[in-house]
Amino acid sequence: MKLEYVLFGFGILFCLAGVGYLAAQYVSYLSELWQLISLLLTVGMFTCLGKYFERVGW
Repeated sequence: MKLEYVLFGFGILFCLAGVGYLAAQYVSYLSELWQLISLLLTVGMFTCLGKYFERVGW
């Protein structure tokens, strides 16, 4: 494997970990309805990213 791909993979993992941490901290301040909406938006975002990576060939 090329070093660039390994570093790119680590960058993606660290980015997702950071977004997950910030989302977990932020969601505690939201009401039940907004927690549900943010969960649906997160699922939609990862669905779009999954389709993009599938199209690219990952």
